[in-house]
Amino acid sequence: MIALRLAFAALALTFCIAQAHAEGVVNQQISFTSHDGAVLAGTLTMPGGMVEKVPALVLLQGSGPTDRDSNQPPVLRTDLLRQIAEGLAQKGIATLRYDKRGMHANAPGLPTDPKDYAAYFDWQRFVDDAYAAYAFLRAQPSVDLHKTGIAGHSEGGMIALDLAARLQDREKPAMLVLMATAGRPLDVIVREQLERQLSAVKPAQKRAFLAENDRVVREIRDTGKVPEKLPQALNGLYPFYSGPFWQAQLKLDPAELARRYPGPVLLVQGEADIQISADRDATALDNALKRRAEDDHTLILLPRTSHALKVLQNDKDPGFEGEIDPALIERMATWLLSKTVKP
Repeated sequence: MIALRLAFAALALTFCIAQAHAEGVVNQQISFTSHDGAVLAGTLTMPGGMVEKVPALVLLQGSGPTDRDSNQPPVLRTDLLRQIAEGLAQKGIATLRYDKRGMHANAPGLPTDPKDYAAYFDWQRFVDDAYAAYAFLRAQPSVDLHKTGIAGHSEGGMIALDLAARLQDREKPAMLVLMATAGRPLDVIVREQLERQLSAVKPAQKRAFLAENDRVVREIRDTGKVPEKLPQALNGLYPFYSGPFWQAQLKLDPAELARRYPGPVLLVQGEADIQISADRDATALDNALKRRAEDDHTLILLPRTSHALKVLQNDKDPGFEGEIDPALIERMATWLLSKTVKP
């Protein structure tokens, strides 16, 4: 049970020298240990000059080989989570973010035998990692455990929802922040994304390719294994070891998980996001949260804003680079501080 795992994370705290990178911000390089013994490196970002315990968030990045700052160097650099962490620290809110298992600073932990990848990268491992980070953050003497929540971007939002549903009442996060998070099952979203990418392909070829994707999804859902024969274009989407990871995600209904969470929720969604739909996903989450007996949630829709929560400068801007809108940080901080009241 996840609820019984607090001790392993609390006993595995390791600090390195603190470094300040922005005014009023202190970054500490840390590491913590997950349930399977994986040691994960991260950054604890604290407000400078603290005089009392502060609210705090675990920050979970999106899909792929993404680091703690929301980058996939050298190809993709958004710095989304770093900007959020340092912006919130200036408002008096602490955060913890970390590199994914087996990647970036955690690359030495990658199994040497590819046959072990399926177990190492199982969805449950990523949920366990998020729990270990959450337990680590709650154990910090400068953090108020009654005011500690989880924020996830894209896939990180799915992990946040899954983890929150598994925790017992005494451990549930004080709040959730879901940024560009799916509101519909993953297979629906992936198919939608593929259809958009195939918009210039001949209709017959498009139908055939989507049918192949549907076949792969069915087999993964039924067996937990990726089929041996894949169209080359799908190899990157479904690596040979990713069957258990995909199977678990395909079972999740994010809107239902959101409805079951009893605490405050902040939804942040860019209206120009081409990966997660403001109309279909943010609306699904919004409607699910409204159905709660005691609803407490806010939806922030951001005009001309991308999946990486960056304001588009023009029609050709992919929305990866640049600074996050300071007004968004202000709105997030205001919401968080208004919800961090002890029970």
